[in-house]
Order: sequence, then structure tokens, then C-alpha cells
Amino acid sequence: MKKIRVTVPEDIWRMMRNDVEEFGINNNKLCNYILDKLKYKKDINVEKLLETQGRPLKKIIQFDLNVANREIYYDVLKENCVDIEAEFFRELFEVYTSKFKYQRELFIYEERLKSILEAIKLKRKLKLKYIDKIYTVEPFFVKREEQGDENFLFCFCEETKGYRNYKLKELEIISILDDKIKGKDKKYIESVRKNFDPFLGNGNFVKVRLTGEGVSLMKSLTNYRPKFLKRSGDVYTFETSNENAKLYFRQFLKEAVILEPKELRDEMKNEFLEAFESYNSQ
Repeated sequence: MKKIRVTVPEDIWRMMRNDVEEFGINNNKLCNYILDKLKYKKDINVEKLLETQGRPLKKIIQFDLNVANREIYYDVLKENCVDIEAEFFRELFEVYTSKFKYQRELFIYEERLKSILEAIKLKRKLKLKYIDKIYTVEPFFVKREEQGDENFLFCFCEETKGYRNYKLKELEIISILDDKIKGKDKKYIESVRKNFDPFLGNGNFVKVRLTGEGVSLMKSLTNYRPKFLKRSGDVYTFETSNENAKLYFRQFLKEAVILEPKELRDEMKNEFLEAFESYNSQ
């Protein structure tokens, strides 16, 4: 038996691991299927199979050139040897949409990202605005959540006196300060980096009773899915923050019941009771 061992970027590893789970196949079957189908032609074009159902649906993208692009537009076309403008833009849009969501977010907020990385490099504090509040933070790294595919700045916030994860797309850099970052909790910071959880729920355990439909929902709803630890009958144990568990299992309705911790169970119960009252009052 020939064993193949390949080192790949983390993004590819996570995507293939998720496909194994979501498509109900094992890793060997997926890798061998990819080899079998792509060994001579490294292209996937199965969309053409659907064309037998009729012409594929197409939409029009329309936009106005801004002042900067309008001034150089014809020079750009000439430099790129463009004969048909529509084909040029289709290619640009295909390049953009071929990237992972988190990569497109980094692309859109590139200047914001550069400021953060500059502060980290210089070991300086940042003043930023996040959801209408101003904070002074010590930035440590930018990383994406494994399932939710969003980018977060992990930092220490002076105002809240604790470590926080702020979404890149929702923060605004005000300035890089002259104040230096103090070297502290290096082991903790590295631990968070290696086992990244935007909700910082490491060490918090949540027990949930799932119905058969709930298990099916858990397999298909991957965004911000808590870290699964073990199962005992229909009770599943996760390592996650209460906030993450609420966000995720709220969408399961009756298919998931929080058992522990008690404070989270009570919060969920009260939320559903309030929703019940709202429905009754209409």
C-alpha cells in the first residue's frame, strides 16, 4: 500500500476536512476521488452538466468609475491590451470571487490590516473605534475563525481590562500610539493563537441534548459551530463560551436543549419564553 503525505496550506486542510464531514465521506475516499478525476486534467467544470436544464442564469453588474479610475481608465485598457471591456472586467471579478471569504475581507480592508500589522511590528498600542466606542488596545495578531470565515484582531483592551477579539470589518483604526506594548502573558497569547476561538471559550464546557434533527443541523450549520468534545447518548459536550453556544444553538429551536451550565440554560429558556410571549401578543 502506497501512503501519500502532503503538506498544504491551513485553508486547504480545513476546507477538505469540512468536506469530509459535510459530504459524508472519509479522507481516503475524497483524496482518491480527486486524484481519479483530476489526474490528467486539473480543472473542475461540472457546471456544464446543469446546462442541459437550460441557459445558466446570468446577472448584470453595473457601476460608475470614480475620479481616480476615470482618469487612468483608457491607459489601463491599453496597458492590458484589452479589446473587449466586458471580458476584462469578468476576469477581474473572477479573480476576486475565486478567493476565500476571509481573503476577500482582508483585500477589502487591506489598509486597515496594514495599520494593525505595523502597530504589532513596532510593538505599539492602537486607538480604535469598535461599535461606536473608543478603545486603547495592545494588538497581538490577526486571525480568522475556523468555521465563520471572518478575521479578528486579538488584543488586550485597557478599557475593559481584558483580552478581546474584535472583528476586522467592524473596527476603525484611529491612530497608532507611541505607547509601547508591555510583554505579558506570552504563553497565554501563544495558546490562543494555536487554538483560536473568537469567543475565547477555552475551558468552558456546555452540555446539549440534541434530537436526531438537531444532529443533522449540527452537521450542516458549520458557521461558529462550537468545538465538539464527546457524546453520551443524546447529550453532546462542547468546549465553548456561553455567548458562542447561545449564538449557535438558538437557531436549533426545539431540536437542541442546553443542559449545562445552568446560567446559560436559564438565559436560553428566558429568551424563548419572551419570544413565545411576543408571538402570542401579535
